[in-house]
Amino acid sequence: SRAEIAWHIPDVSHPDMPVLDLLATIAGGGRSSRLYREVRERRGLAHSVSTYAYTPAHAGLFILSADTEPEKRDEALGASLECLKKLAVDGPEIGELETAMNQSLSAQFRTLVTINGQASDMGSNWILARNLNFTRDYVEATQRVSRDDITAAVRRYLLDDAMTVVSLNPPAKAAPEKAPVAARRDLADGVRKVTLDNGLTLLLLADERVPLVSTYATFRGGMLSATPETAGIAPLLARLLTKDTTKRSSEEVARLVESVGGSIGAGSGRNTLFASAGVMRPNLNLAIELVGDALLEPTLLDEVVEREKGFQIASIKAEDDRPFTVALHQMRESLFGNTHPYGLRPSGSPATVKALSRDSLDALRRQCVSGSNGVIAVYGDIDSGEAEDLLRARFEGALPAGEALFADGRSGGALPAIDTNPTTLFHQKEQAILLVGYRTPGIAGTDRHALDLLDEACSDMASRVFIRIREELGLAYSVGATQMVGLDTGMFLFYVATSPEQLDLAQSELLDEIDQVRRNGLEAEEFERAKSSFLGREIMSRQGAQQLAARTAVDELLGLGWDHFRQTPSSISALTRETVQAAAERHFAADGQVVVRLTHQ
Repeated sequence: SRAEIAWHIPDVSHPDMPVLDLLATIAGGGRSSRLYREVRERRGLAHSVSTYAYTPAHAGLFILSADTEPEKRDEALGASLECLKKLAVDGPEIGELETAMNQSLSAQFRTLVTINGQASDMGSNWILARNLNFTRDYVEATQRVSRDDITAAVRRYLLDDAMTVVSLNPPAKAAPEKAPVAARRDLADGVRKVTLDNGLTLLLLADERVPLVSTYATFRGGMLSATPETAGIAPLLARLLTKDTTKRSSEEVARLVESVGGSIGAGSGRNTLFASAGVMRPNLNLAIELVGDALLEPTLLDEVVEREKGFQIASIKAEDDRPFTVALHQMRESLFGNTHPYGLRPSGSPATVKALSRDSLDALRRQCVSGSNGVIAVYGDIDSGEAEDLLRARFEGALPAGEALFADGRSGGALPAIDTNPTTLFHQKEQAILLVGYRTPGIAGTDRHALDLLDEACSDMASRVFIRIREELGLAYSVGATQMVGLDTGMFLFYVATSPEQLDLAQSELLDEIDQVRRNGLEAEEFERAKSSFLGREIMSRQGAQQLAARTAVDELLGLGWDHFRQTPSSISALTRETVQAAAERHFAADGQVVVRLTHQ
C-alpha cells in the first residue's frame, strides 16, 4: 500500500516555511530521521516513510508518505502520527535541529553547482517569491529557527482534525477512512590519476566552485556477479553496505552523515558495485572513512540481512505488479538466455533472495572489493594531495590487491539463438505492453555512438515513431526507445504502452516504423535534432562534480579510460545519416528481432 497524510500549510513566502522545511527533515527527511528510525528500522512497519513540505507560490501541503504492506498500513500511519505528536510535546533534540540545518545548507549548495542549477534557482526565486535573493534570505532564516519554533509549528499545522488521508491499495484491501550554449572550461581538465601499490586506481579533481565533495568507489560486479541460483545478490549486498559496520551501527552512520549535511549510499548496476558519499568540504576525511567502512568492514548482521531480504522480496512482488517491468524481464531472458547474467532478473526472485546467506554475501563482497578490481574518484572542493593521502591511509593497506574480474571483457557464456516468434504474456492489469528488442554490441562496439543517436532520435516526442503511433493513430499513451549497454553485448529496445484492443495494430505499425528506420535511416530534421539534443545533454552532464566522478570512475573501471567521454562530442558530430542508417541496418534486422507482448488476462 502507498499511503499519504497531508495538512494545509502556507505559501513559500510565509515566515513559517523555513520552520516547516526543517520540521519535515527532522521528522522524515532521511535515515536518521525520527520516522525512519522508529517506523521502518525499529518496528518494521514500512518499506519507506518520509515527510516533506510542498510549497508553491500559493498555499502548500505538509505530506507524510509511507510504502507498507496492506496489513501494516494502519499501524504504520498510527506510529508515524505518534512520532509527530512527540515533537509537539518535547520538541526536537538540539542535534536533530543542527543536522536538519546542515542538510538544508548542503542542499542549497548542491543546486548551485551547475549553470542550469543557478539559472533554475534564480528563475524559481522570481516566479515563486518575486525576489531574486529569496534563496539567500531563506538560508539565513533557516539558521535562525529554534527548537520552540519547531514545536509551535507542529501544534499549529499538524492537527488531527485538519488532515487528509489517502491510500492506494491492492484490490482485495479496503482503503482507510534548443541545446545549451557552449560550456565553460571543461571541469575534467584537472583530473589526476594515481595507482596504489595494491592496484587501486584513484581519480582526483579539485573544483572550488561550491564547497562540496563527492566520493565514488566502484568495482566490477553488479549483475555480472549473479548466477541463476544467486540472482538478486548484488542489490541485496548494496542494501547492506551502508548499514552496520564494525565501528558504528546503522543508526549511528545515518545520524553522523546527516548531522554534517551529507549523504551516503551504495548500489549495483549492470556491470558494477559501488558506494558513494557526498559531504561539505570540511568533512572529506569522514566521507572517505565511511565509504571505506562500508566496503571493508560491514558486519552483515544476520537479523539485518533477513530484514533487508524481506524488503527486497517485497520490492520483487511490487515489480510483478508493473506490466512494463514484467515484459522487460522476459525481453532480457529472450535476448540473453536464462543463465547469462544479463538475462537474469536483476533483483532476483523471492526464492533466490530467500536462499542468500550472510556468507554468500560476504564472499561476493570479498571477491569484488579489491584493489585490482576498483576505482575511487574524489571530486570537488579538495586539496588533491590531501585527498590522495587520506585514500592511501584508508585503502592501501586494508584493501587486498585481488584480481580484476571480467578482465577479458566477456560478460558471460554463450548467448542463445534468437527466436523471432513473438512471446505473449498475460497480466491482470487492463493495459498492454509491446516490446521489440535487438541484441547490440557492448560498451566498446564500433556502432556505439550511432546507436546512441538512434536512441536519442527514437525517444524524442517529435520522432516519426512517436508522431505516427501516438499522435496520428492514437494507439499508445507511451512510445519510445531505450538501451542496455553491457561489457560485450547490449540491448536496443522499442516500446509501446497501449490497450489490449489496439495491441495488434500497434505491433504492425511499430514494426513498420522500425523497418523504415532500418532501410532509410533518420530524416534530415530528426537527425540534426537528435544530434543537438544529445550534445546538449552531454555538455550539461559535465558541469557537476558528482555526476562526473561517477561517469569517469566507471569508464576507467570498464577499460575505456576515465577521459573516454571527451571523445563523445566529436564522435557524435562526425556521424552522418548514412553511417547511422548503416548501423540500423546491421542491428535492426528481422532475423535478430525479439517481440514480447503483454496483455490483459
